Amino acid sequence: MSFDDVVDLLDRTHVVAIVTTRASGEPIATPIWSVVLDGVPYLRSAYGPGSWWYRHVRSGRPVAFAMGDGKISERDRPAALDLPREPVTTTYVPVDDAVQSAISEELRRKYAAEPSSVREMLSEDALACTLRVEPV
Repeated sequence: MSFDDVVDLLDRTHVVAIVTTRASGEPIATPIWSVVLDGVPYLRSAYGPGSWWYRHVRSGRPVAFAMGDGKISERDRPAALDLPREPVTTTYVPVDDAVQSAISEELRRKYAAEPSSVREMLSEDALACTLRVEPV
């Protein structure tokens, strides 16, 4: 697997499973949304800085994506951990970065069938929790 595989997964898959680690080092899979713009993947925490997956990532803990349909993590988080994983890093994207409006527009497009959830992803708290996904 490669980072290109991660980009492809995040672009074509509706729900992805991000794998972070608890303080104990135990991995945990969380279903999240993602978008890709010009070959660059982005994430937002719909629940702002209080989301534990977001706190894990920002604290510098290891992060990876389960390389398969992330919907499995909605039903069975441990099963998502059985999927192959590809490690990544992330970089914080400031609220005033010009790419933010394009990310918001792509979220509206990709997740048009779920307008109430998209509104969460467009909130001020969510904008302040935007990450660019990068290779290790």
